[in-house]
Parts: sequence; structure tokens; C-alpha cells
Amino acid sequence: MKPKHIKSKRLQEVRKIWKRQRQISEEIRNLGYLKLDKPIRNGWFKEIAITNKIELYKNKEAVLEVYAKVEKMFWGRTKEEAQKKWLNQISKNLIYKDLPTLSKKQFNKLSDKAKNLCTPFYYRYQKKLKLRFYVRIPKGAYKIKYTRAYVTHTKIIDAKLESEFARLNNQLLKRGYYEAEQKLYKYKDNWNFRNVEKEKLISKKLLKNLKKYSIKDIVKENI
Repeated sequence: MKPKHIKSKRLQEVRKIWKRQRQISEEIRNLGYLKLDKPIRNGWFKEIAITNKIELYKNKEAVLEVYAKVEKMFWGRTKEEAQKKWLNQISKNLIYKDLPTLSKKQFNKLSDKAKNLCTPFYYRYQKKLKLRFYVRIPKGAYKIKYTRAYVTHTKIIDAKLESEFARLNNQLLKRGYYEAEQKLYKYKDNWNFRNVEKEKLISKKLLKNLKKYSIKDIVKENI
């Protein structure tokens, strides 16, 4: 068993690593994006688009307010994949009658006129009743179509920041640091992500050590 002061030191070091990782993550986010000279095709969107006929409706503003809240498009590498995601949303009650539904939180943010276009319904999810709202947008006011998806920007990458973040992450997988992090971590890791990462690191080190030996020695297991 390690002396108490060493364990306390490890906890402090883990906190410092976490703090630096948060700083790095923020720096990476602040790097922003770079616009491409030429857009690159990247799959399809199945989307709900408002048509020019929206001008004919007296409740145009309420319809546009509801439209702004709903999830309007679903991406796929092909039209078939986009359609599959669309059907998956229907199976989860997130799309009803070809229109995405709203959560209670989204519904509460609407004006009274926009709320009049929503109808509540209940569905079962994991043996519990859940409340959502399907929207009643006039059929002439929207259409469902497929449109080409394009990549117009690329993320700016700083190799030094990425390398430092990976190095700190590997540091947390080392003996002593791993146990200290688990002690500080508030949430239970049901998927054992940390253990998987640790096993990958061990495997990587073993493979690196194999480079010292010739292929014949490895085959004959003379290592």
C-alpha cells in the first residue's frame, strides 16, 4: 500500500491534468474553421423546407416559429441512409405524420399562437410514459425533399495541442494516476471506456517491444 502523501500527490496531479485538458479543449474549439475554396460533396439531406405558399396563411408567423424549433434535416451518405434515419426517428416517435415532434421543453418556449399548432401525445419509452407534441403545419406550407450535402469548412487543427492532449490522456492511464482518477471521477463508467483505453495502451507498448526481435524469433516464440 502506497503512503498517504503519495496518494494525495497523485490526486493533485490528476486535477492539474484535468484542468490543462479543459484549457486545451477550449483552445481547440477557439481555433474555429477554415472555409474551403471549393465545397466537397458529402452525402444527402432529407429535409423539410418551407414553400412560398406560406405567405398565403394568416398564421404565418406562428408556423415559422414552430418550424424554427423542429429538427428540419437528416443526413445520410446516400438517399437510402437518410431515409433509414428518417424512419428511425418515426419509430422513436420523434417524427409524426412526416413532421418532427417537439419536446415539452421546446413547447414551453413557444408563444401562445404557436402552441395552438401543437397537440400533446404520450408514448411509452422504457416502460415509462413520455410526453411530446406533434405539430400541425399546413401541407401547402412545406415540402419534403432530398438535397445534396456539402462540406464547406474544415476544422483548423493544431498538432501541438492534439499531441499534448493525447499525452496527458496517456498519463492518466498509468499506474497510480488511473486509480486516482477513478477515485475522483463522480460518474460510474458502465461502458469501461477507461479500461479499454488502458488495454489499448498496454497492447501498443507490447507491439512496440516486438520491434526489437526478428520475425524468425517471433514465429519460433524465442522472445
